[in-house]
Amino acid sequence: MKIFQILFLIFLSANAAAQDINTSALNSVVQQIVTGSGPVSREEYNKFWQQFGLTKAEDKAQLIDVMKQRFVLAQEYQREVWLCAEQAWNSHTVPRCERVENKLNLLRAEMKKSDSEFALTPMTDYSDKLLNAAAKRTSIQNPNGDGEVQVTLEMIKSTRDGLDKMLVRLSQVLRPNY
Repeated sequence: MKIFQILFLIFLSANAAAQDINTSALNSVVQQIVTGSGPVSREEYNKFWQQFGLTKAEDKAQLIDVMKQRFVLAQEYQREVWLCAEQAWNSHTVPRCERVENKLNLLRAEMKKSDSEFALTPMTDYSDKLLNAAAKRTSIQNPNGDGEVQVTLEMIKSTRDGLDKMLVRLSQVLRPNY
């Protein structure tokens, strides 16, 4: 979850600062969205958008575009990494994962527009370590800094399922209207 929080704050901090948004409150609301279960409720949707204080439809649409182009794309990249980790686990080698590379290239191009490509380094470093650990069936440093975590096929599938659910819930909240 720590990587998620870092990515979220990096990708949206400029917009949040420009609009005088309480980023810790926003982070809390976003965590509720992405870790919740089932469809996003109207209450969750409204709470999410109230944190931004946007009243104009075009402002909301612009923020939706930014989130889709950066934050959602980063989560899609992560999902592809975990799919590739499953391939690495099964083959005992790190495969060439074109979909991971494609998502990363799209993300790099987007981040380059705001001169913030540097923000991708922790994410790509962790992804490389994860793929190697999956191929060797070893452990990896927990991104929360709490020791190491054994990479297992169950962990890979569970994380991927969690990312799938997160992407569904994000798509539900990133609409102009409930």
